[in-house]
Amino acid sequence: MLMAEVVKVESRPIPAFYCCYLLRSKNRKSYYIGSTPNPARRLGQHNGSSKGGAKRTSMQGKRPWEMTCVVTGFPSKFAALQFEWAWQNTHATRHIDKDVRDARAEELHQGKKAASPGRRRKRPPMSLEARLKNLHHLLGVDSFRRWPLSLTFFAPDVFVQWERHVAKLETKLRKSITIQLCPAEIPKVASDVSSELHIHFIPEVIRSIPVAYEDCKPYVEKAKMIVQDKLHRVCGVCRKDAHFSKALVLVCPVESCQTVSHLSCLSQKFLTEDSGLDALVPIEGTCPGCHRPIKWATMMKELSLRTHGEEELKVLFKPKRKKKADNAADTDTTDAQEMEEEGEDLDETWMEDMSQDEDAPL
Repeated sequence: MLMAEVVKVESRPIPAFYCCYLLRSKNRKSYYIGSTPNPARRLGQHNGSSKGGAKRTSMQGKRPWEMTCVVTGFPSKFAALQFEWAWQNTHATRHIDKDVRDARAEELHQGKKAASPGRRRKRPPMSLEARLKNLHHLLGVDSFRRWPLSLTFFAPDVFVQWERHVAKLETKLRKSITIQLCPAEIPKVASDVSSELHIHFIPEVIRSIPVAYEDCKPYVEKAKMIVQDKLHRVCGVCRKDAHFSKALVLVCPVESCQTVSHLSCLSQKFLTEDSGLDALVPIEGTCPGCHRPIKWATMMKELSLRTHGEEELKVLFKPKRKKKADNAADTDTTDAQEMEEEGEDLDETWMEDMSQDEDAPL
C-alpha cells in the first residue's frame, strides 16, 4: 500500500501552487491554521460566501476571518499538509526535537493538569504570538529549512509582531526564505452593513495570487522547443552528451540561455556552491552557462510537468474560450483557472478532528 502511494505521488507534477495560512477572527481572539491550493476561494469558504470550509470556522460569531499570512513554495500538497499539521501541533510533531517539544508544551500548559503517562497531550489553545514563534521555529528545523519556502504577511500588525519576535532571536532563518509584507486593503463601508460586506470581502492582494501554471508557461514553452529541436547537446557541468530520452536533463530557465545539464550534475554543483554537500536537495545555484542565479524549485516544477504533466500541459496550452456573442459583458476564463476551481481541495477537511480551533488565551 505504501509503495503504491509513493508511486502515485512521484507520477504527478509539482502542483502549481499550495500554501499554509493563518486566519484570525475579526470578532474574537481566535485563530485557525490551514492549507489550500487557492487562498481566495478558501477564504470565501471559511467566511461562508461559498460552499466548503472547515467546521471550526463556521461559527457566525467568529466571522469574518482575515487571512494574516501565507507560507508558499511547497513541493507537493502532501508537503503542505505535513507542514500544516506540524504548525498546528508543534508540541507533538516529530519534526521538532523532543526537548524543544516538551519545553513548548510545558510553557503552553502552565497551570493545566498534566497529561497521563503514555497519553498524547491535547493541543493547548495558543495566542497569536505563540503561533508565530512556532512558525519561525518550523521554518528553521532540518525537515523544512531546505524547502523553497516564502512567507507573506497581509496584516501589518501581525508582521510587526513577527519582526519584534525575530529581533530577539540569535538564530536567523536562511537568507533564501523570502519574507515580505503585502498589506491587504480594508473596505470602507457604513457601519450598518460592514459586517456583511467584510464576510464576503476578499482582498485583491489575495485574489491576485497566481494559483495556476500560467506564471511558468514561457519557461515550459522554451524547454519544449529545446527538447524537440533534436540538436546535439552536452551537459553544462560534465560536458558529456545530454540525451533527454536517456536521462533526466534540466533546462536553464533564463530566456536567453540554451544550457542544459544532467539533474545529478547540476544538483552536485549547486550543493557545492551552497556548502550543503551533507544535504540531498539543493536550494539554488548559478547556471554553468549564463552564470545567472537559479532556483532549484523552478527547474523541478518544469521537469515534473515535462515528465508527468501531460494533462496539465494540455490545459495550459489550450486556447482561451471566446466571449459569448450574445453577452459581451461575459469575461473569459482560462481552462487552467477552471481546472484549479474544480480540482480537489484537500485542505483541512480530512483531519478536522485533529485540528481543533480553540480561542486563544486572553
